[in-house]
Amino acid sequence: MSVRILYDAAEESAVLYCSTSMWAFGPLFTQDDDHEAVERAEAFLKWLDEAAPYASYEKTQIGSRRDARLLTDAGMQAAYSDWLAAEAAWFRAERGCEVCGEPAGEGGALCPACQLNARA
Repeated sequence: MSVRILYDAAEESAVLYCSTSMWAFGPLFTQDDDHEAVERAEAFLKWLDEAAPYASYEKTQIGSRRDARLLTDAGMQAAYSDWLAAEAAWFRAERGCEVCGEPAGEGGALCPACQLNARA
């Protein structure tokens, strides 16, 4: 009785499904930036459970439990959109500064030193 991930290695894609109703829902996760689809789906669920502004998303019922199955289609679309923006920032941080390769600043493509040099 939980949200699970169905992964297709041949298609390099993953979807969320409810293990109670056996019903798939939500976005299709694909391989991106050297991250497998299943990793991205896992990251989305973790983000939704721990960091997402869950209270702001439209749900089918009221409660404090963070459960992807409770989001309406519009709520899931909003959550997925927010997560994509957060994921892009994580990927930029993983890759490091575009100029020197050092760790990039929070949500940025440049490290603090290169940001200062760019402003000069």
